[in-house]
Amino acid sequence: MQVDEIARCKMRLTLISMAFFCMAFIGPAAASSFVVGVEEIDYYPLHSCVNGKFSGYGRDLLDAFAKQSGYSFTYTPLPVSRLFHTFLNDSSIDFKYPDNPHWQADLKKGKSIFYSQPVVNVIEGLLVKPEKVDQLSETSLKAIVTMRGFTPWPFEQAMRQKINNGTIRVYQEDSFSKVISLGMTGHYDAVYASPIVINYYLDEIVHKPGALVFDRKLPFENSDFSLSSIRQGDVIKQFNEFLAKNQPLIMELKKKYRLTDKAAQ
Repeated sequence: MQVDEIARCKMRLTLISMAFFCMAFIGPAAASSFVVGVEEIDYYPLHSCVNGKFSGYGRDLLDAFAKQSGYSFTYTPLPVSRLFHTFLNDSSIDFKYPDNPHWQADLKKGKSIFYSQPVVNVIEGLLVKPEKVDQLSETSLKAIVTMRGFTPWPFEQAMRQKINNGTIRVYQEDSFSKVISLGMTGHYDAVYASPIVINYYLDEIVHKPGALVFDRKLPFENSDFSLSSIRQGDVIKQFNEFLAKNQPLIMELKKKYRLTDKAAQ
């Protein structure tokens, strides 16, 4: 009996040791796995999610940070509007990319959100048919087409009021290719988006360079794209350190995706 009792004690000790050993490995691994909510749109080369696959400059940059920091990122694509609501109200998402303090500011009231330093600065404004360049003004704009969930927040209060009361109509589409196609028909005054994205699509996808032109006389804004989080402030700090220490890598990625090409804007 004593031999059996000793054997059982040894077995229990072995099982306890194995449990602690497993916890030592499982604990850190779980803490280093995060979910990044991303926009379910094709906004390439900045970022794109087609058939569930996240790609573009944003993906490469976040992957480089994760690899260097020992993290594992899972990317969850959601429509732009739903992504905001899920990020703000559902703990299933640890980070949102891209984000900006000005985007959907009303929804964010009362929320404490950590934002990284900008990973890229992007002009977003109005693109028109070539024959309409310099022909439109803030007072003559009647119809704008953009992606669903996009908000032309750079516009002055007077223009926002016109949008709110319907004087300027904003049509939203789920597909960015649809937005561009509608813009090229000429049935709308302008397309609201980034010239980088528009020009890439026109040059590389439909092979109609210059079919839409960025009109600098109409309202536009420089938008910073950042990584944001409600709960992972420490990781945001680490990401900022990564950005500061890896400028050569960042510049290489920007060149890869033509984000340094002046012609793109």
